[in-house]
Amino acid sequence: MDVYPIGLIGLDQRKTVVIGGGKVAARKVTGLLEAGAQVTVISPAFVPELRVLAGSRRVTLTGRAYREGDLADAFLVIAATDNAGINEQVWQEAQERGCLVNVVDDPARCNFIVPAVVRRGEVIVTVSTGGASPALARRLREQLESLIGPEVGGLATLLAELRPELQTRFQDDDVRTQAAFRLVDSNLAEIIRRHGLDAARMRAQELLAEMETEA
Repeated sequence: MDVYPIGLIGLDQRKTVVIGGGKVAARKVTGLLEAGAQVTVISPAFVPELRVLAGSRRVTLTGRAYREGDLADAFLVIAATDNAGINEQVWQEAQERGCLVNVVDDPARCNFIVPAVVRRGEVIVTVSTGGASPALARRLREQLESLIGPEVGGLATLLAELRPELQTRFQDDDVRTQAAFRLVDSNLAEIIRRHGLDAARMRAQELLAEMETEA
């Protein structure tokens, strides 16, 4: 399957609908919440995990079966029921309304697929097999989780803080790019892991001063 990977932003400003109230739906809702989405879940019954998630103001549970019209104004739709007929109805309505839609475990009725995700703060690493093998994508994600520690999220936070300073200190684009890569390739992540973000901030300032002298 040909896939063009994208990262959706602004889901807090869009209507997202999940049809289904089981464990699969709960996993999908959890992932959507991590992306900041506002989620409406429609199902006659809900697993306890979804009822817990409903404690968030960003999750609304609608306790009834799906019916046509539920996708009005929806931007993103996930059908996660075990009823092929309902999934087909959701797919058809989503197509008519131009929604992004994913019918779980049915690639033919999807216009997007959900990759396996590793989140470390602002750092997001995704793995997809284009729907060929979700199990393989999951195993690869697990391997990446062991390789990419939480300090990488801290490093992204620090580098975001330093971007304005890099632009001020280094006017030449090539020099600024080289300086950014030197920060990335330095031991800042290890310092964050061992000593915390404040210690890494101090070391970053030392590195910037050294690079400014060299420039």
